[in-house]
Amino acid sequence: MTKINLIIMLFPVVFMIHEYEEIIMFRHWIDRNRKEMRKRFPKVESFFTRQGPFDYSTSTFAVGTAHEFILVSVVSFCSVWTGQYQLWFTALTGYSVHLLMHIVQWIVYRKYVPVIITSLLTLPYCIYSFVEFSRVTVLSFSQMVLWAVIGIVLTVLSVFSAFYFMDRFQRWEKGNIKNS
Repeated sequence: MTKINLIIMLFPVVFMIHEYEEIIMFRHWIDRNRKEMRKRFPKVESFFTRQGPFDYSTSTFAVGTAHEFILVSVVSFCSVWTGQYQLWFTALTGYSVHLLMHIVQWIVYRKYVPVIITSLLTLPYCIYSFVEFSRVTVLSFSQMVLWAVIGIVLTVLSVFSAFYFMDRFQRWEKGNIKNS
């Protein structure tokens, strides 16, 4: 197995290491920090309250993570299988932007947020992956920028679809709890 193929196949593992921190800590963190969020960031808190994510259960949050994990895994496997790395590059770019957004959240909040430890731990993987990808790719710099933009757009779309499935699961879960 080539070095780039190993890096690509490690992506779903790195992704899940980060997502486990979110899954495990999200509900507890929201419950403990909701009042402070309402005080310090009332518009953000109000938006997320209206949209519903602050009410998600751990299992609901895990549904969204599973959705993203399946996408990351399929893209990584297919990239190694076909030797075409552009889609993996798009997924890596989206994930890296996701990490940078979490780091900004941490800087703004100035306290632990349930994503920062693994964001800081997995960011070096992303940097190393970009360096190795740039060594083996036949893409020009402008093509890499184009694929990076495509990756960010696809990541946003996949997050919307993940929230769709999370919302459906949350409604199903609440309906089953009421019927128990």
